[in-house]
Amino acid sequence: MRALLLSLALLGAVGCSGLNRVVKPPPQPLELTTVFVYPVTLNGMERNAPRVFELSQRALDRAVKEGGEKLAFYGPLEFKVMKPEVDNAWVATDAIPVLVRSGSRPDQGAALRITVERRVASSSTLTETKKGAKATSNEETTWLVHAELLHPSSTTTLIELSGQVLFDPFATPPPEAEWDPAPQLSALVDSIVTAAVKHALDHAGTRSTLPLGAATFAVTPATAQWFPEAASDAEADALQREIQLQNKARLLAPGVTEAQATTLAKAIAGTAVLVGDGKLQPGDVVLKVDQVPALPNVLSRIRFKQAPAELEVKRASGAVEPLVWP
Repeated sequence: MRALLLSLALLGAVGCSGLNRVVKPPPQPLELTTVFVYPVTLNGMERNAPRVFELSQRALDRAVKEGGEKLAFYGPLEFKVMKPEVDNAWVATDAIPVLVRSGSRPDQGAALRITVERRVASSSTLTETKKGAKATSNEETTWLVHAELLHPSSTTTLIELSGQVLFDPFATPPPEAEWDPAPQLSALVDSIVTAAVKHALDHAGTRSTLPLGAATFAVTPATAQWFPEAASDAEADALQREIQLQNKARLLAPGVTEAQATTLAKAIAGTAVLVGDGKLQPGDVVLKVDQVPALPNVLSRIRFKQAPAELEVKRASGAVEPLVWP
């Protein structure tokens, strides 16, 4: 109970009510079907590919959780950003062919860009003691998160969101600090993505969907190998690496139990089944969906197909089987 209260307190401290918002209506009513989630951009710190993967995948999974029943989400593994400095996503990326192949028009697509900036302020104080002057150094870290939901076809920024959170090294750390290097940042990213997706849903069109049942999923830490330069440190000893992978599992899939995190840490690259539906069982790992790598957002998009998908599944027994789902 104490852990739950601390988690709620943390989320409340950086919740949607504290976000700065700028909303701009599109020139005409929209019928959005698709959102492309850019890889998270990191500023104020060294390039860290594993961290980009963690934040980007967590943001993508949060987007699916909030809006996957009405919107199709594509992540960094499924489209390329060639010109990150260009505002228009249709010019900056190769998303248009992906969108057209899915059966949607360019005006039915949007893009979500997220930037995380780390600011560090250093200060020092000089204190007189009996032994003379004593200098004390202090370092204060502030995380700033900025997001834009773009409608490239009309060159409109539908909503712009920003927020910040101060990391207090003297505060009692929340339970998430055991596996998350910056839980306050993660909570802020979650809140901003939630707000952006809810705004996108206000512009979503209607279409028929396939019911997907009660199965729930989580990406495995090993899936980082699908993202350029984002693989885990292979030089760590076996015990340290196992702990690292368990921590990544809990970071990527908030809410999983310790036992589930242990299972995810040992699983191969793909999307693990947490709760089954009869066809899929807990402990299964979905490797491919219609011959493309299986990520949770890819599985979520099956509801927009006119027919079930063909999955490649590694069962808990180790056998790899084809499966038509749902």
